Amino acid sequence: MLMKTEDIQAMQRRIGVKDDGVWGPVSMAACRGHLRKLMPAINPWPKSDRSSLIAFYGQPGDESQLVSFTFPYPMFYGGKRVLTSRCHRKVKDSLLRILAVIGDRWGDRPEIMEEAEDYGGIYNFRNSRGGSSLSMHAWGIAIDLDADDNGLNTPWPLRADMPLEIMEAFSREGWLSAGAFWTHKTVPNNGYDAMHFQATQ
Repeated sequence: MLMKTEDIQAMQRRIGVKDDGVWGPVSMAACRGHLRKLMPAINPWPKSDRSSLIAFYGQPGDESQLVSFTFPYPMFYGGKRVLTSRCHRKVKDSLLRILAVIGDRWGDRPEIMEEAEDYGGIYNFRNSRGGSSLSMHAWGIAIDLDADDNGLNTPWPLRADMPLEIMEAFSREGWLSAGAFWTHKTVPNNGYDAMHFQATQ
């Protein structure tokens, strides 16, 4: 569901800029600054280049590094209930804290939870979509939420509707929210791939 003007205004108030309902360069810069301020002073995660990833997480596709966990709130994949998944052992505790915060703090907000409960996957040994480098999913250090409304090339927040509150929960654990930090190539002042969250700087 597309964000309405009042949704943009609420985000603008949350990040401390004029709530005029127009998402421009000031709003995007403030959003990124807002999320950065929530991150730990010493970010626990590596940078996203391949050598840093391997030094910290090991080789991509090494399933011996994966551990199973149970979702702390109802999660659905393609409309079917999902109880468990796998992620890299180094991100498990952090990811569970993030999801627990989302469920505990926003469990009574359907407009947030319908995004948070729509599971799109964690571990998948593949390249980044449209690219030649390995995806963060190849290490099991990224999670996708509500892929249908927050697709790879869907500009956020012009078309994608990932709530800022979910991005904040990930930021507090040092995770990167693609929708806020990856600049859309053709839509000014918008991010893309807002479904995607990864445990890197």
